[in-house]
Amino acid sequence: MEYEGLLVLISMGTGILLVLAYELLAAFRRAVPHHPMVSSGEDFVYWAFTGLFLFSVLYRYNQGSIRFFFLLGCFCGAWIGRRTVAPLFGKTVDIIFGIPVFFVKFSTKWLLFMIKRCNIFVCRVIRTLKTAITRIFRTAMGSSRVEKIKKTEKQKKYSE
Repeated sequence: MEYEGLLVLISMGTGILLVLAYELLAAFRRAVPHHPMVSSGEDFVYWAFTGLFLFSVLYRYNQGSIRFFFLLGCFCGAWIGRRTVAPLFGKTVDIIFGIPVFFVKFSTKWLLFMIKRCNIFVCRVIRTLKTAITRIFRTAMGSSRVEKIKKTEKQKKYSE
């Protein structure tokens, strides 16, 4: 009877652990948005590992035989964990996952700002160079026009 009581406590701890693992997965989903197909794949992997984990706990502590009180202990532990520990654990993990996500978003915005700022600077430089080249070209063309006009005026004077 003593061993079965210990086994119920172990199964309740297993249920709490599985709830916390799912809460960790849910916090990761809240921090990094996913496509629904990816979320479904994550759920499938979670439930597959949950089954393997329950089987290993059953095999280790109960010699592989499935007993009703073990499953009842897992469900009770999951319910207790969901009502007591999971909300606090979820908020804590949200904060922990939120820190790197914040820095990634901040650095991405900063880098994009620098790229846009550099783009604005390059456009201003190109515009200034274009204006300067246009002025130089117009001045050069204008001086040649002035020289042509002066030559034609001189030719008109001499021809008269």
